[in-house]
Amino acid sequence: MLRSLLTLLLCLTALSAHARCKGVDIRPQLTTNQREVLQREAEKIPFGQGNHWIASRGSQSIHIVGTMHVNDWRLNKVMRNLKPIIGNADAILLEVSEPEGERFWKTANEHKSLFLLPEGSNVQDLISGSSWQSLTQSADDRRFDLTEIVRFQPWFLSMLLTGSSCGPSGLFATNGLDSRIEKQARRKRIPIGSLETVESAIKSLSSQPLNDQASMLQFDLLEGNSNDHGFITTREAYFDENMAEAMILEEWRFIRDFPGPKSNRTRVWQRQQNALLAQRNKNWIPIIRRTKGDLLMVAVGAAHLPGRDGLLNLMHKAGYKMQRAAF
Repeated sequence: MLRSLLTLLLCLTALSAHARCKGVDIRPQLTTNQREVLQREAEKIPFGQGNHWIASRGSQSIHIVGTMHVNDWRLNKVMRNLKPIIGNADAILLEVSEPEGERFWKTANEHKSLFLLPEGSNVQDLISGSSWQSLTQSADDRRFDLTEIVRFQPWFLSMLLTGSSCGPSGLFATNGLDSRIEKQARRKRIPIGSLETVESAIKSLSSQPLNDQASMLQFDLLEGNSNDHGFITTREAYFDENMAEAMILEEWRFIRDFPGPKSNRTRVWQRQQNALLAQRNKNWIPIIRRTKGDLLMVAVGAAHLPGRDGLLNLMHKAGYKMQRAAF
């Protein structure tokens, strides 16, 4: 996942009522056959395992770290391993640094088109009656004023109203690994850079066709406990350093449950994955390559690491030698 946006959403939802988490890691509940298929598919994914890799070429070493954007007590151990590397780094690159996030939100009114539907329209015009009822109930549960949120684009409402109830809440909810890395770098006065602006990150969502956004919103509203299962499964796969399994399971769930013919389900999934992950990964490579220093750290959401268009494989194809490191 967009750390600055996620921070805003977590701050908002921390003020609202949360249902009790009902999520479980679904991997242990798979049948033997399902588990075997999952493992075979995961083995096909380039760099499907590992949250910490070193890309080296010549005298330069780049530590690429997959992060969680939210808090978890197990990140304390991870940081103990990473602190010496951070302290010796010539620069740290994050998806979006804290100053870049602050710059954006101070001028948020200038970017309303990224969040709002065209003048005169609202989300009720885009979704079915049953989905509208689910949306109003979800807004009420979270104590949002329906009249204020109906003009948001569907992608934003999906994040605002359908997130898992299993995520952390409270003051330290957003103290994820990327945030911890940035704080440590500031303490050590290590230069920090952003791989993208908040605007470009949000455009990966807001540029999706409205019909696709509306379909995704309706899908998310109907998923119920599946959102909790997805959160817990992804979190546990992350600490197992096996993000490929979580990503495959999410795709299976989407292709199975998303409405419409399979060809449309596949199209929407591939379009979304390209916008959220693949294209952004490709945009980051030139920024990483032109950053000076013999020792760098690149810390991005763990879903950006695996896959043919994952950051690790793109670095490998760019001529870097890849070596898995301790996490």
